[in-house]
Amino acid sequence: MKVGFSSTDITPAYGMERPGQASKAFHRGIHDPCLVTACVLDDGINPIALVGVDTLSIKRSIVNAARKLIEEAVGITPTNIMVCASHTHSGGPVAEHTFASEPDAFYIELVTRQIATAVVDAHRKSTEAQIGVGCGEVGDVTFLRRWYMRDGTIWSHPGSRNPDGMIRPDGEIDSSVTVIGTVDSSDRPIGCIVNFACHGTTGLGLDSTSSADWIFFLRQYLKRVFGDEFGVVFFNGACGDVTQVDNREPTRKWSGPIIAKRVGASVAGEAVKILSRTSYGDNYAVSAKSILIEISPRMVTTAMRRWAESHLQSLRSIEGRWFQDELWAREWLALAELNAKEPLIHAELQTITVADAVIVSIPAEYFSALALDIKRRSKFDTTLVATLANGCIGYVGNRDAYNHIEEDGVPMVGGYETMPARWSRCEPGTGELIADRAVALVNSMWKDR
Repeated sequence: MKVGFSSTDITPAYGMERPGQASKAFHRGIHDPCLVTACVLDDGINPIALVGVDTLSIKRSIVNAARKLIEEAVGITPTNIMVCASHTHSGGPVAEHTFASEPDAFYIELVTRQIATAVVDAHRKSTEAQIGVGCGEVGDVTFLRRWYMRDGTIWSHPGSRNPDGMIRPDGEIDSSVTVIGTVDSSDRPIGCIVNFACHGTTGLGLDSTSSADWIFFLRQYLKRVFGDEFGVVFFNGACGDVTQVDNREPTRKWSGPIIAKRVGASVAGEAVKILSRTSYGDNYAVSAKSILIEISPRMVTTAMRRWAESHLQSLRSIEGRWFQDELWAREWLALAELNAKEPLIHAELQTITVADAVIVSIPAEYFSALALDIKRRSKFDTTLVATLANGCIGYVGNRDAYNHIEEDGVPMVGGYETMPARWSRCEPGTGELIADRAVALVNSMWKDR
């Protein structure tokens, strides 16, 4: 088995947009570099590339363009290349259909070529190595952000607004850390792939600087232990409803460098423990499969359109609901326009086997309970769920997480992740559909071993 790691820089330039904010925001400096980090694993027959990108999300068109460049350069087939966004909210303008931000064509070209460059260079650096897989857990640094309230609604982050109305979290948390480690012929660690679920919102970059968010500290602490040349590819888990904020402690500050270090150092510490107790071998084969599925979008009804048109100038805010009427009005009209252009949503699901583990990619901000369902039904001993991978179709929650629509006398309230919008475009039930198709794909890989 040959393994190589490499990184390239995609730090956004001064003045570029910072996607993931409710309104327009722009970069004014650098806290830490945004990177592409790639790992190439080659069993001599079937080389694969695993790529982590410090962006809010990744467009499927970027992934496909980078795959083409990589195949032309070193012969790795597109099916064998997985690209996962870290979901930092302090990255460059790649994301589309996310609040007010727009993708930047120049930056998209940069990211595309830097993905290809990282993979090609990792391929060039490949050396004989062994692989091992291990799992651990980090508790009390991530929390579900959606809560059932006493009035029967679901709120996102109610702790600072209505702590007395909170009953219980909506969902199920996945606190697992899974690591694929590699060592050279002298048993020296050369790099790893880390899978853990947490939003990239811990607060690095709050001062309008670019940052990989808490993933910066994950990499920093692992390199302090294993050396500056140690490669770290990060694959975010199902973080659609998971952040660093504990709504049970509303008076505590939940963003900033201390919180970013808390998450990054905790995951890094667990990864070090996993790497130190993992058994390594070199007689593993790697393999990959992918499928493209079609998903129906949420329709904007005539009643929704009428409401949107009449509330375009409304600054009304509803307790328990994020954002004013005007934002939702714009989103519903934009969603109707997007659906007319793209009546079906295309999503790629991909599986890659490494040692006795399987990685399954989900191109969405997927909810934690859905990922846990995939893991429980997988026949593999170890299953990594990589989200925001090979594209992004927006938030995808479990069926009962979706909100009712605004009706006369009954205002729309609840978690913004599942309200109709361009960032929540998939119809209810899509989460379960993706889980079923992903499990079938994963278990077909197990059967083929």
